[in-house]
Amino acid sequence: MLQITSQSAHAFQLSEFRDHVGIGYTDDDPALQRSLDAAITYWEHATGNYTRDTTFTLDWYTASSVVAVSGGTLVMSAVSRLAPDGATSATVTSDWFLTRDLGQYVVRLTDAGDYRNGYRYTGTFTVTAAAVEPTAKAAIYGLGNHLFTYRSVGEEVMVHQVPFTVRAIMQMYSRGIM
Repeated sequence: MLQITSQSAHAFQLSEFRDHVGIGYTDDDPALQRSLDAAITYWEHATGNYTRDTTFTLDWYTASSVVAVSGGTLVMSAVSRLAPDGATSATVTSDWFLTRDLGQYVVRLTDAGDYRNGYRYTGTFTVTAAAVEPTAKAAIYGLGNHLFTYRSVGEEVMVHQVPFTVRAIMQMYSRGIM
C-alpha cells in the first residue's frame, strides 16, 4: 500500500487553467481552483506520475517490489521490517536497494540482505518532481475542465465520462509509455 505522507504545493496556475477552459472572468475562480486541484490529485493517483515533490511510505511482502511512480527522481531513505504480530520492528535499510527495471522502479533485496517470509517491509520514498510534460498538462487541464463542467453532485440526465483523449493519455502514463 502506498500512503502519501507529504507533498509540496502544485505549480499549476489558475490563470493558465482559466485560459485553457475559455473563461475570461474571475467569478468562478473558487470552483475552477477546486476542479484544478482535484484533477491534479486524480492524475497523480491514477497514473503514479507525480507533478510535485512527494514523500510516501510503501509496504511489501516479497524479496522485490515494484514502486509504480514516475514523473521525477525517486529516492529510498528508510526500510523497516515488521514482525507478523506487528509488535516488533527493525531498521533494515542496508538490506535493500532501489533500481530501475524495464522503465519502472523496483526495490530489491541485496545479496547480503536478510529477507524473512511472512514479515512486512515498509519503506519511505521521496519523488523529486520533474517538469510536467505538455501532454500531461493538457490531460490534467482536460480533466479539470471536465470536473468543472460537471461539478454537480447529481446530473439529471446522464453520467458524463472522462473524455476519451484524457483517458488515453492517462493510460499511457500509468503504463509507463510516456
